[in-house]
Amino acid sequence: MTKDPNRASGRTTRMLAHAKKLRAEGRAVYVLADNQREVNRLTIQLGADNHGIKVETPESLGNLDWQRMTLKGAHPNCVVLVDHHAIEDRFGEILRMLHAYDRH
Repeated sequence: MTKDPNRASGRTTRMLAHAKKLRAEGRAVYVLADNQREVNRLTIQLGADNHGIKVETPESLGNLDWQRMTLKGAHPNCVVLVDHHAIEDRFGEILRMLHAYDRH
C-alpha cells in the first residue's frame, strides 16, 4: 500500500488556523468533523479557548448545504469549513473519479 502524501501534512492544522483568523475577523465559524471522535480531536486541537468556533458533525447541524458549503437559514456572516476526513469519508468515490484520469 502506498503512503498518501497528504497524510500528516498539516491540512487540518492550517484549516483550524484559518478558522481562528476568520473568527478574529468577526465571522461565525463552524468546523465540520466526520464523527464525534473527530469533533473531540478537533476541539482538543483548538485548545481550551476554542475562540468561539463551533465544531460539529453534519448530522448534528442538520442544515448543511454541501453544494454551497453553507448552513441553510444561517446569517450571511456564518462560514463553514469542513475537515478533509469528513469530505473523504462522504465523497471518497467522487474524489477517486475526479482524479481517476489525472496525469501522473
